[in-house]
Amino acid sequence: MAKKKAEPKYVLDPETLTFELLEPPKKEWWSLPLVGVGGLVLFVLYMWIYAFVLGFTLPKAAILRFQNSEWKTRVDQMSQQLDKYEDMVSQLEIRDDRIYRSVYGMDEIPQTVRGAGFGGENRYADLKGTSLLGLTKRLDVLEKRLFIQSMSFDEVAHQQQNAGDMAAHIPAIPPLNTDRSTYRLSSGFGYRSDPFTGTGKRHTGMDFACKPGNPIYVTGDGIVTKVATDRKKGYGFHVDVDHGFGYKTRYAHMSRIDVSVGDHLKRGDCIGATGNTGRSSGPHLHYEVMYRKDYQNPALYMDLDISPEDYFTMVRKPEQ
Repeated sequence: MAKKKAEPKYVLDPETLTFELLEPPKKEWWSLPLVGVGGLVLFVLYMWIYAFVLGFTLPKAAILRFQNSEWKTRVDQMSQQLDKYEDMVSQLEIRDDRIYRSVYGMDEIPQTVRGAGFGGENRYADLKGTSLLGLTKRLDVLEKRLFIQSMSFDEVAHQQQNAGDMAAHIPAIPPLNTDRSTYRLSSGFGYRSDPFTGTGKRHTGMDFACKPGNPIYVTGDGIVTKVATDRKKGYGFHVDVDHGFGYKTRYAHMSRIDVSVGDHLKRGDCIGATGNTGRSSGPHLHYEVMYRKDYQNPALYMDLDISPEDYFTMVRKPEQ
């Protein structure tokens, strides 16, 4: 199809009031080469930027690479800040276990519990293959550690409120009448020759040899956690008492038990009588003191030289 010839255009001359032919402007001969040179300069400039500034990377890719570098820098800064927070929390945990919880006889919190994260791999599915995956997991673990630490401080604060009663809970008096005519120390704490096998064995308490029926008194405030009535084996008739603050006591080889599991006891309450039940070579009371699951020498917690008169001011004799 032939190109249609442009129709002539006329404009009104305001002075002569006649229409005159409008001629199109003439193109200068030198304009086309100038445009070509300008385009060439721009092309060379673009190629120079592409090669030497962007490193043969497309502009959009270069922008994305720059943004990615910025994000990596931010992630590294967050990781360094997280290192500081983790160190601060670790110091709190050490102080909590070795000072606060230890003072009140509370067990340390295992690191497996403190350092446990959140379960479920689906939680991190959207972050796989990214630098944020490790950072997110560390933040989750830190959040869990802070939650457990907060709970621990609550427990310590609760124990602190009851600290005024701590002295009454520590097992601090002898479990029997201190009249030396009523008993003798047949075995102390530590290693000894086993009376049945003759081999060396650690003795975890103190043995008070005495006639059956001697009243036994609890040595500190506490709660009865165990009452056993096996006549032939082990400790025989025995009672375990939890005094709180990490302390526990055991009274073994009894002939009679006057308390039940769950009973709240005050220091000096009578809990039963001495006997010869269980694995026993003769009538006696086997008495143990435990602090935070470790056996202690009971002799360090009582004064056997106290007069019977003074002793009976601290205990309540059983009703006859």
